[in-house]
Amino acid sequence: MSRETYSASELAAYRQVQALAYRAVESVRKTLSPGITEKEAAKRIDAAIREEGGSSFFHYGFAWFGDRTAFRGFKRPLSFRHLGKGEGVLPHFGGDFQPSRRRLEEGMAVILDVAPSFEGRSADIGYSFCFGRNEEHEKAMASLEIYRESILKGVLAERTLGEIYREVDDRIRDAGYVNCHAVYPEGVLGHKVGKLPAYNLPGGRFYGFPLQTFVYLLPQMAAARLPWNSKHSPLWGERSEFRAEPGLWAVEPHIGKIYSGRNAASSFGVKWEEILVVTDSTAYWLDEDLPHVRGWKKDHPSKKESKTQKSKSGKKIKVPA
Repeated sequence: MSRETYSASELAAYRQVQALAYRAVESVRKTLSPGITEKEAAKRIDAAIREEGGSSFFHYGFAWFGDRTAFRGFKRPLSFRHLGKGEGVLPHFGGDFQPSRRRLEEGMAVILDVAPSFEGRSADIGYSFCFGRNEEHEKAMASLEIYRESILKGVLAERTLGEIYREVDDRIRDAGYVNCHAVYPEGVLGHKVGKLPAYNLPGGRFYGFPLQTFVYLLPQMAAARLPWNSKHSPLWGERSEFRAEPGLWAVEPHIGKIYSGRNAASSFGVKWEEILVVTDSTAYWLDEDLPHVRGWKKDHPSKKESKTQKSKSGKKIKVPA
């Protein structure tokens, strides 16, 4: 897998793209009303990205309502190890994930997910909220806070991505939730993002992704399968037995409650997604001023933000603003 390093000015540009994405989904949230479909909401996300200045996409907007936020009944796409279970590349290339005609109702969980690109620089974000009051949803959102801290600590401690993944999985299960990100392609907890090739050319749309995204990811995925390669991959999965390579990682812990029978429609999922910066000496979150982080700080007003992190060597370093 390619090692990617960024200057302070480049990181500032990526921070702006990530902020652009969050502004877009927050603006779309304000326009939602009962009866709107996921498809309509997803179109509004794409339009909002363009209004904010986004020029292209790593992936287009996704919107999930109600039990679809927990991926209830979804099949995992791009899972070569699960071909026998009907979860392989064909015929389900993420079809379940595409925005549907599901209509929004009061009290439903909502996830808006988009990955815009500006001059090729990409960010991938996930924004969760409830359309109306739902105490169970609020509790789940609060429980997501611990993963932001534990994931960063794991990377700083130079643990493998697979070890971190399994620790997150254990925490999810112990808290009484299900691991929803296990249903993503290859079951990823995260993936690399960076500068897309040929970003200024038309990329089309294939199941929510332009061609440039595949050109960026697939060569790295293929190289990871070569016997003489280090096995590093741009995907962060359960079997990623390597440390995080320098670059930008979009991390997306996604948990939920999945019910059956009469309560099936009450199933829901919550997530956050943001960029983790990894260098040769340290790791840190690209931005501390994001909706989910602000929400947790509001719940813990006395909790002070740490200005330093321990690097991989154990030395304290100042986190760039």
